[in-house]
Amino acid sequence: MSHKGKVSRRAALGALGLGAGTLLLDGLLGLRHARADVSDPDNAPLLVMCEFVSGWDTLYCLDPRNHHDFGEPAGGIYTGFDLVTDAQTKNVIEATGGTGLVRPPGSNVIYGPTMSKLAEEHFEDLCVVRGVNMGTLTHEVGRRYFLTGKFPRGLAASGSSLETWWAAASGTLDHHEIPNLVAGGAETYNEGLTPLASGLRVPGYNEMLQVLRPLNASVALDGKVEQAAAKFHHTNSCVHQQLDAQGHLKTHLSAWGSAQTLANGGLWKHFDFKANPPAGSQLEKLYQAFNVDPTNPAAALSGRPRGQAALAAQALVNRISQVVLLRLVNVTDAHFDDDWPSNHPARQRQGFDAVSELITYLQTTEDKNGKSFWDRTTLLCFSEFARTPRINQQGGRDHHLASACLVAGNGIRGNRLVGATKDTNYDARPVNLETGAPDDEMGTVMKPSDVHATLLHAAGLPFDHISNQEPKIIKAMMTNP
Repeated sequence: MSHKGKVSRRAALGALGLGAGTLLLDGLLGLRHARADVSDPDNAPLLVMCEFVSGWDTLYCLDPRNHHDFGEPAGGIYTGFDLVTDAQTKNVIEATGGTGLVRPPGSNVIYGPTMSKLAEEHFEDLCVVRGVNMGTLTHEVGRRYFLTGKFPRGLAASGSSLETWWAAASGTLDHHEIPNLVAGGAETYNEGLTPLASGLRVPGYNEMLQVLRPLNASVALDGKVEQAAAKFHHTNSCVHQQLDAQGHLKTHLSAWGSAQTLANGGLWKHFDFKANPPAGSQLEKLYQAFNVDPTNPAAALSGRPRGQAALAAQALVNRISQVVLLRLVNVTDAHFDDDWPSNHPARQRQGFDAVSELITYLQTTEDKNGKSFWDRTTLLCFSEFARTPRINQQGGRDHHLASACLVAGNGIRGNRLVGATKDTNYDARPVNLETGAPDDEMGTVMKPSDVHATLLHAAGLPFDHISNQEPKIIKAMMTNP
């Protein structure tokens, strides 16, 4: 089940049972009230997924090569760093002596020029996984493969997306008003799990604010309608039991309290990114972490990766959501020379900069147990596939099977490189899953399902929903394999 398109207040809260004429709810938006009688949500494992949509060039970021060694256009791999026109990426390439390789002191991993800020600030936390075989060159298939960990049925997604499974498997749906938040146009799927784990999709923080802000009196429901609805939802009669053969009514009644909280509570204030917040406030701290000018926050946040990351930060640290899936940035489908040398590296950099700032904010913000939110957060950055190692005739790069991903956080071994691609043609190499080193004779070519299983296992969660993919645990990724 996929939820696509923009969400309005009417659509979101109407589906929750607040709209006039709505009598039943099957829980499609996955909202649940955080009741006072459940355990502390500050023990729940958190997940952030950041999608770099359109297929990233991993030579720019997670799997670079030295331009001095791979600077021949006719070679099997051509970095093309000499063709880059994006000013900030060019500056990094020049600062590395023209190699394009970023390696902070103490780092075991070499990064590309679009990851300079993230690598320098957080290399000790990051695990880079190279040589992930995507098995497709089609955008929709690759995207849905990495979202669910199961190869799609044609173009259709197979199974539930990782963040939906995470929310359902954690058993903490009662702990958060919006357990599964999905932003920026990302796709989310729920196949056979409780509807309460399904993702609520919003384009960005402005729409989140609109959905949660209370209605003014001129458009509110008539008082008698509200009283009748409240009476219905607080009555437990035999009629309710007769109607609830498949559990839909129970789901609806459970979500009603959450809908009331969302529609009439103060959650909207966490997404009101207003100018000049009070000194010492949480919002001021957020702006500082994300390098936002407090006099004009919209300039840095509206429609930008920083805005999506800030939305995730607020949802997590205010215990509104347990899992957040972001379509963080569209890096452009860089087949042509009007995109690949300029827009593509610029957007990659903006995305990775936002990831760096999100990590910083989670590391410096404590939960009620006195521990940083980062201590129990797992991060996954991914794209549907990589780009070819050679420039095409149009001055861009086409689609390539061997991709990479970035993982970090709870249970993940930082300052770690797992896997590799070949220096001849950039194809994925088999890897020893225990050491992370390439093993062309006895190794395993990694797949998205292996990454999913490893992240879930590291968080203490099951992964039997992808058992038909025969996933393997990548022990080299984990702190305690």
